[in-house]
Amino acid sequence: MTIAFYYKKKPSLIEAVKHDLSLEIVDYNYELLEKTEYTEEYVLYSACKYEDNITAIISLITYNSFNKECFVKVMDESVAPYYYNISKSVFNKLTPLENNKYINGSLAKNWRSKVNNILSIAA
Repeated sequence: MTIAFYYKKKPSLIEAVKHDLSLEIVDYNYELLEKTEYTEEYVLYSACKYEDNITAIISLITYNSFNKECFVKVMDESVAPYYYNISKSVFNKLTPLENNKYINGSLAKNWRSKVNNILSIAA
């Protein structure tokens, strides 16, 4: 699900995500996906704490400067989002899936495997 809100002053990426996410963000990195005359689209990779687990939350944030509107879509790793450029420092903070009470399943395993392969190649 995507949320949208209007702004007077453009919110930071973290402020934008906090409109749809109440979890504590332990660490994060981001990348700019696209920038045009009136829009900027980012992906925010965050390690978020829920009770004693830390899981990956991937958020798409689009700013529309013409309409002063922000769109936010928040996904966790269990939906296998098609975004893999999480930093090694953020990725290493995640609770191993076998110990995670809330995130498990083949989609999360596949997502982590792809990220791990990318991080191994980049090292």
